[in-house]
Amino acid sequence: MTLYQFIALDEMEQQEAIWEGAHIGDRQDEEHNILLYQIDDFYVEVYYHREFNVIRRYRPFRSIDQLKPYLDQINLSGLK
Repeated sequence: MTLYQFIALDEMEQQEAIWEGAHIGDRQDEEHNILLYQIDDFYVEVYYHREFNVIRRYRPFRSIDQLKPYLDQINLSGLK
């Protein structure tokens, strides 16, 4: 799957694609647990709102610069 194919999916299909991906990191902001997944050659952040127990958004990206908040957690040996 490509980044653009993922973006074109509806929310339920995006959710299914994410769960088939590899969870490679997580972090928190003021309101969210943010889970990082790798799907083929791109990444998706899942913003899960802690207080409301809902996924607020998915943020797909390909740039490795956006992985900086996760670098201390990522085991690079398993990535392609």
